[in-house]
Formats: sequence, structure tokens, C-alpha cells
Amino acid sequence: MSWISIKTSGGRLKIKPRWQLRWAERMHRVRVIDLGLLVISWWSRDDLDKY
Repeated sequence: MSWISIKTSGGRLKIKPRWQLRWAERMHRVRVIDLGLLVISWWSRDDLDKY
């Protein structure tokens, strides 16, 4: 579950606290920007289908 989830034509942008990271985000299988306590992750359509 993320605090903010923005659906775009190419995928989904998620903003969430570090403790809510999923496996693919922790292992950097998707694009991740780490801001300390908050994390911004980008899930492309391909990523959403894979994970």
C-alpha cells in the first residue's frame, strides 16, 4: 500500500514510507528514488506485469 499512487499512460508512480516497500522495490527491480524515510518508485507497465 502506498500513500500516493499516480496512474500514468506508461505505468504507475508510487510514494510510500520505507517500511512499506515491496520485494521488487527493495531489490531495485523497479526504478526507485530513496529520500530517506520516503521512497518514490516507478512501476512501468512491463514491471506491473512481471511482479
